[in-house]
Amino acid sequence: MAFFGPLYLILGFLAVILAVFLSIHPISKRKLGKGKPEYGLGSWIAMLYSTGMGSGLLLRAVQEPVYFLENPPRSSNLSAEVFALQYTFFHWGFTPWAFYGLTAVLVGWFYYRREKNFLFSDLLFPDSSSPKWTADLIDLLVIMTTFFGVLASVGLGSRQLLSSSEFWGGVNWDAKWAIIPLSLISTAATLSAFLGVRKGIKRLSDLNIAGATLLLSITFLMGPIGSTLELFFESLFSYFISWTPMSLNLGSWSVSNDFLQNWTVFYWAFWLAWAPFTGIFIARISHGRSIREVLLGTLLIPSLGTFLWFSIFGNHAFDLIAKQSLSAEELESVYSSIFVFFGQLPFAKVTQFLSTFFLATFLITSIDSAIFVLSMYLDRGKREPKKRIRFFWGASFFTLTALVLWSGGEQLLLTISNILILSSLPFAVVFLPLLFFLFKNLKSITHENS
Repeated sequence: MAFFGPLYLILGFLAVILAVFLSIHPISKRKLGKGKPEYGLGSWIAMLYSTGMGSGLLLRAVQEPVYFLENPPRSSNLSAEVFALQYTFFHWGFTPWAFYGLTAVLVGWFYYRREKNFLFSDLLFPDSSSPKWTADLIDLLVIMTTFFGVLASVGLGSRQLLSSSEFWGGVNWDAKWAIIPLSLISTAATLSAFLGVRKGIKRLSDLNIAGATLLLSITFLMGPIGSTLELFFESLFSYFISWTPMSLNLGSWSVSNDFLQNWTVFYWAFWLAWAPFTGIFIARISHGRSIREVLLGTLLIPSLGTFLWFSIFGNHAFDLIAKQSLSAEELESVYSSIFVFFGQLPFAKVTQFLSTFFLATFLITSIDSAIFVLSMYLDRGKREPKKRIRFFWGASFFTLTALVLWSGGEQLLLTISNILILSSLPFAVVFLPLLFFLFKNLKSITHENS
């Protein structure tokens, strides 16, 4: 991983630069498909947000800001609170959404323009001149990367749901019993995928955003409102001005190699591994939108929402630690930190229940959109894949994740995450050439029409 670290850093930097450049270029007025947008702006944002990050925001809401507060990656003149949020913003902000947005435009442009079923192998080898095994290998890689990425996230989320039982019934379950919540969310996700995008995934995503907004509002109103807003703008400003040297690990912004590999490179590889699956899904729901809308929509709106999320939860956690209502050690677990946090606020049982419920719905939308995309892939890229294929993927997610949780627990999930990082490498290598191919095609079409 250390050998490929610079590749991921450069790729993350260039992805944001290219997304911004392409979004302001005149060719970005071109639309993905014909006609009006298939989904309204609110539902469109809800679906891409639920698919792109979802349950991770509940896993890390207070845990990651507090970790960086107690373990700053380098020395800085910023306050400890601003510095902690700056790094949280960095890992969850523009870079992952640039990966997603660019992949969505890449997929959507050729998918809707050719008016044929889309696979990544079709894009790389449009004339079918390559050996069939090469195309099949590429498609298999995309499927495996998506499958293992979602499996690892769902396994972690199922463990968090299991941890919530400690706060409801005082029962401390062994990690392997996470298969109980896993079975429930897998069943619900398969049903949602059966119903399709409009009847299933869209409605759940709308519910997710409503629930996240409710939790965010409750936390904000019960916390130190003035300092939260001040910290949000200070951290946002420091993130903007430091983004370039942080992205390239330059000068006084450079961090240790261990931190770089364990955090930044890990995150970049993880987001990039999700990019084929998330990009295909965003392209699927972006019919009728311009390239500019897709890029700016994915780059700015979810990023700003994420920054606000971490600012509100993070600053409230900082305040509880400063008042000695909680210790940083109590918030170090990704599984229990959100429940421990809400346990210190009024209406604890209500907020703990809501966080449990919406964690489950976020996980469901991660699985159902993955089921849908993988079913499209196995059904040769059809926009409405066969339902028996959707059932196959739903059963596969449950079976393999259950085996991981039952036999290996956290260590095996870590192993899968490492496999995921390695499997993202081939996509990282072809990512920039594919974007160059996209830009060249867009320019040639523009010249033809001028």
